[in-house]
Amino acid sequence: MSKSVTQPTPPSERIQVLDVLRGLAIGGILIGNMQWFSGYGMMPANLAAAFPLSDQITQYLVHVLIEGKFYSIFSFLFGLGFAIQMSRAEDRGDIGATLFKRRLSWLLVIGIFHAVLLWPGDILSVYALVGFVLILFRKKSDSSLLRWAAILFAVPIVTYALILVLFLAFAPPDMTNTIDAASADRWALSISVVKQGGYFEILTGYNPQYLLGRWAGLIVQMRLPKILAMFLLGMYAYRRGYFEAAAANRPFITKMAISGFGLGLAGNVLFAWLAGNEAPFPPSIAGLVGVVAYGFSVPALALGIAASVVLLWQGGAAKRLLTIVAPVGRMALTNYLLQTVICVLIFYGYGLGKFGAIGAFQATVTALGIFVFQIVVSTMWLSYCAYGPMEWVWRQLTYRRRLPLRKTLTDEADM
Repeated sequence: MSKSVTQPTPPSERIQVLDVLRGLAIGGILIGNMQWFSGYGMMPANLAAAFPLSDQITQYLVHVLIEGKFYSIFSFLFGLGFAIQMSRAEDRGDIGATLFKRRLSWLLVIGIFHAVLLWPGDILSVYALVGFVLILFRKKSDSSLLRWAAILFAVPIVTYALILVLFLAFAPPDMTNTIDAASADRWALSISVVKQGGYFEILTGYNPQYLLGRWAGLIVQMRLPKILAMFLLGMYAYRRGYFEAAAANRPFITKMAISGFGLGLAGNVLFAWLAGNEAPFPPSIAGLVGVVAYGFSVPALALGIAASVVLLWQGGAAKRLLTIVAPVGRMALTNYLLQTVICVLIFYGYGLGKFGAIGAFQATVTALGIFVFQIVVSTMWLSYCAYGPMEWVWRQLTYRRRLPLRKTLTDEADM
């Protein structure tokens, strides 16, 4: 048997609604991340409370509608994309997932450079590391994928409950005051370095501490199991053909949209009211209720949003409107990194130095403006090129051969 040559997926074989979902996810992730780029999301509570009511309302709505939902959608799509690649790998005899491992390895490298040199809030390195764990599940049955996803969603809840018990049993009486004082000190340091510092001062004096805190938070908040759980649901969705045969699965997808929005919105309102983030510290009974609400309502709303987009994609004016964001999804890696470049130039000292100067409302409006800009730029770029610039680099590293960047006549015929 001759071994087929591995090559990127041609445009004619892409499932376009997945590009739409990726584009929407990139926009939602930007709105959520903007609270941290701007500094508003890390302000001590007393300082954030001094901002106008419009900022407090906007932050609440971001908690309810945005936070966690769009990175969950992106995680879901990552798992679905993995399942597609595994299916194609088996067709060409690559039972060891060699190409996917190489793809993950280079994504990890890109993510590390992104986290160290630009913004420690990077998610690419996290996806790459969890992706290597995902490979272990490629032979699991459909029912096993669902069971493991349920277990992984429950892990953060159990972990937070244990932390709460330990805190109540052993924390000194003045622990809360100590935490508040440490938060104020960190904020003062962030303002002095990020708002006024140059690139190398931020690179050496802020990014390492942020990166350490970021990974500590990922571990304490048990976000890695949540990401893996969404990966597994994405694998399951591909196996069941919910996207390739959306019309045939319309009754199920409709039920998912309705139940996802119903459970998701109710749970997220409760989460935003009681917790405000996925693992509030110091822990409390109210925080535990919020964490429970977050644990199940965030994936529910994420799936509800995804299912609703698939339904809207079935035709009509809604499909034409959604098509606008597809180019952003086709260039998801490029656009994710571009968001960082734009935001650090707006908020960091080596740019405009707006860190800590704006509230949630203005940060969200800024995010929407950047997203519209990315729609325009991505559409223009893909009218001439087959891939986004970073996608082109990543593919060449993965396939170990040079690929044309400009569109060929075949590409244009496939579009």
